[in-house]
Amino acid sequence: MDKPAPHDENTKLRRQSVLIALGCVIGDGVPFLLHAAHSSSHPAVWAAGAAILAVDLALALPARTAGPVAVAHGLVRVAVAVLLVVVAGQPDDGIGNATGLAISAYRAGAWIEGARAWVALAALIAGMAVAMGLQGLTTSTPNILATLTNTILPWLLGRHTTGRSGYIQEIRRRADEQQQAVARAWAVAAEDERGAIARDLHDTISHHVSAVGVHAAAARLSLGAGRETTRATGSLQQVESSSRAAQADLRRMLDLLHGNDSDGIRQQSLGALDGLVQYSRTAGLTVHLEHHDLYPDLLPDSLNLAAYRIVQEILTNALRHGDGVLHLTLTQTPDELVLSSHNSFTGSPDRSRGTGRGLDGIRHRVALFGGSLAHGTGEPGVWRTSLTLPVQEAP
Repeated sequence: MDKPAPHDENTKLRRQSVLIALGCVIGDGVPFLLHAAHSSSHPAVWAAGAAILAVDLALALPARTAGPVAVAHGLVRVAVAVLLVVVAGQPDDGIGNATGLAISAYRAGAWIEGARAWVALAALIAGMAVAMGLQGLTTSTPNILATLTNTILPWLLGRHTTGRSGYIQEIRRRADEQQQAVARAWAVAAEDERGAIARDLHDTISHHVSAVGVHAAAARLSLGAGRETTRATGSLQQVESSSRAAQADLRRMLDLLHGNDSDGIRQQSLGALDGLVQYSRTAGLTVHLEHHDLYPDLLPDSLNLAAYRIVQEILTNALRHGDGVLHLTLTQTPDELVLSSHNSFTGSPDRSRGTGRGLDGIRHRVALFGGSLAHGTGEPGVWRTSLTLPVQEAP
């Protein structure tokens, strides 16, 4: 499994790298200062201190430098032994870059791939071994353990940490891919189901609605003259018009079910409000329409269509359940579209007179746009509907 690319250039990680480097400076610097305070001020001692300080501060560099920094720590470990033991003739006293060397081993294991990682580890081990040789230390268990704890273990820990992070990322990636595959499968299934519904609607409802229009036209053409005949002819013409309108709406719904919204311009909107009201008047409903600053072209398409459907439902309810007269008012502002209506009715306005799906449809459309809705009998014998739709981009 590939390790992630060593990018630690953001501010937070850079700050953490600086803190780690300063911690190594303290961890290696305090033993050095204690040694320097109790020994002669030989220039080689201070040269060793400068080398330790330099490689510890190098740990603040970006992670892409982990390899060279690790090799530098191995070299400095040898250089410190040479300067103190060979040049200055002083004992090691445990000073050096042990803290920084362990951190550089961890970074090398965590951030370097392939042969370069092994080269960095070899440089660190070699630095420890040569330094111990210069100090006259034999290959003993304590020295082997010191090499293990300062180089190999931090290096292995770095590889384990990065490998585990990569493994977790791989699991998350696979989980995301699986979720996307499930979502695509659901989308395909939903599309198939919508297609099946569209076909069923076309094969059943569309056929029957078309038959109603054909029979109404045939009956109208077969009628003779006379006053009663004229009234019957008007009713049959209304049936024909209703049939054609129902078929047109059904075709639009079938297009949507098939996922074809390229014909969105044909979707009804408040721009066809006058025609919708005139259609209701022809059906026998007296509509008193008022609208203030109504500019349908300035409304989002989805809101425009929703408002049209709401008005259509209000007209239908008034025609079915009212006394034949409806007062309808629409007001448009830059922020909202306000619609109110009232009509008288006879009998009880309970849901037993209808299925209630019309009001449910209005509530759903208003809620979809985050609007407000109030309806009911504000006064005896009068049904009122009032709603507000925020004018915003369609959700």
